[in-house]
Amino acid sequence: MTESHSANSTPKPAASDSRNNEQNVPAEHGTEQAGTAIRICDFDLSAGGKSLLKDATAEFPAGKLTLVLGCSGVGKSLLMKILAGLIDHKHPAISYSGTISFDTDGVSNANRDHTSEPVAVVFQSFALFDELSPADNIQIAIDHSASGPRSDAPRATDLLAELGVPGDRPTSVLSGGQQQRLAIARALGMNSDVVLYDEPTSGLDTNTAAAVAELIRDTQTRFQRTSIIVTHDYAALKGIADHVVLLNHHRRTLEHIDEEDWARLPELLGTPPQAEDQRPHAGSLPARALGSFGRGLAATGEFLESLLLLPLAILPLWRSFRWGARLTWHYFRLVSGWSACLYIAISGMIIGFVAQDFIFRYLPFRQFTEPLLIENLLHATGFSLYRFLVPILATILIAARSGAAVAADVGSKQYGNQLDAMKTIGMSPWRSVRTPILYAFLLGTPLLTFLSYAVASVTGAVAFLATHANEGVAFWDAHFHKELRLPGAVFYKGTGWLVAKLLTCAVGTAVISWTCGSAPKESAPEISRGVTRTILWSTLFTLMVHFVFSFFEFKAPT
Repeated sequence: MTESHSANSTPKPAASDSRNNEQNVPAEHGTEQAGTAIRICDFDLSAGGKSLLKDATAEFPAGKLTLVLGCSGVGKSLLMKILAGLIDHKHPAISYSGTISFDTDGVSNANRDHTSEPVAVVFQSFALFDELSPADNIQIAIDHSASGPRSDAPRATDLLAELGVPGDRPTSVLSGGQQQRLAIARALGMNSDVVLYDEPTSGLDTNTAAAVAELIRDTQTRFQRTSIIVTHDYAALKGIADHVVLLNHHRRTLEHIDEEDWARLPELLGTPPQAEDQRPHAGSLPARALGSFGRGLAATGEFLESLLLLPLAILPLWRSFRWGARLTWHYFRLVSGWSACLYIAISGMIIGFVAQDFIFRYLPFRQFTEPLLIENLLHATGFSLYRFLVPILATILIAARSGAAVAADVGSKQYGNQLDAMKTIGMSPWRSVRTPILYAFLLGTPLLTFLSYAVASVTGAVAFLATHANEGVAFWDAHFHKELRLPGAVFYKGTGWLVAKLLTCAVGTAVISWTCGSAPKESAPEISRGVTRTILWSTLFTLMVHFVFSFFEFKAPT
């Protein structure tokens, strides 16, 4: 029968003698083994106001493979994320208390994070970084290990070969089985004695699930980690388990299941929560509206907090400068790649032609006024293109196009658990993703805007010479730039104001892209909504920046 497993009790042997002999690991819990023993004591967990665990106690033996079983939706994955340090006490909808201890250092701390005791996670979605090669997916974990790689740790290429992952093709084209092996290899590349598996056989057919189970058992035999598998698929995985813990959603406890009772696991799992009329409901319209309003306030607060912490966020405080630089290059290409350059150049060509050609084409009484006003019209055209027409158009287009690209990238990382994967390997998304995004926009926005102006001015010259060929390009250049050139100066008049506007727009677009992209994503359509919100708020922010600057820029001496 089942029994509640306390932190100070001695568990019964959870695996057969033949399995323990195969792993060269003693069956008795009191004997020193490879890995880290984990103990949960007096643990309470609630989500969305619903209690999932109450005074729960469980023990995960060192160097053993433990199944945490339970029906879908009872809190298994939440427990796994807490063990991995992915959920802290600041979460608005999830609260927990109690003690989680790791016997490697004797520290007992329920509010632990990934920096105190590294925990590797193999996510259900694998959470691989598609922009990196298979070897780099492992190397990034090795380089960010909290205590550095162990001297006996295998190299990334060794892990690829040992787990049968091809390293000569992009990560995104690997098969599902190859991606799963790569996710396991990345977890093993960390300097961690604890590996968590989240529903590794979910959605797989019987044969594939059996192959995954065999892979996990083989990995456990060779690498001797404390492994915890969170699953409801007891049929596929009970054959590889050393130890089984049941999350009993009726009693809200964690219960050790003796091996002789494993055949009764379907009965012990009990009735799924959905059958007990515990189905979630959408709530009333006012409640949903209030929830949306609350989320909007939270997002606004996060945006303002990000702006206030900007001096700190801009510092490249990366654990690995190599990977920080690589991510900066990745986002710089998203913001200012060839497609962005072409996009912004076409916009510059259009506005340069419109500003130069239309001002002469539709001049009232052209045959009388043009000879008198031609020089002044060129002065006004050059000044307006450089100081506000091109900057307004360029920053709006950058906010829409590049902001959407970055929000989609970050949103995909959030939805695919890649941001959580970064946390487990010792990378802070706040540093490793948001700071590179800031750099990408701070560099890319002025670059693209000046490119747009260069194209606009050349197009303006062509448009002018098409109708005033007798005047010549020297005449156009002298008067087009007259209001911009300062004697002995390198930069045009007002460049300081222009750069200030561009950098302000860049910062706002970067923070909005990060905020909308990194917000929780439960489905693919939420990525699209994040992109839409980014376009809306970043373009509005850009327009407001130009509006506010206009009150000061053209009234102050330059």
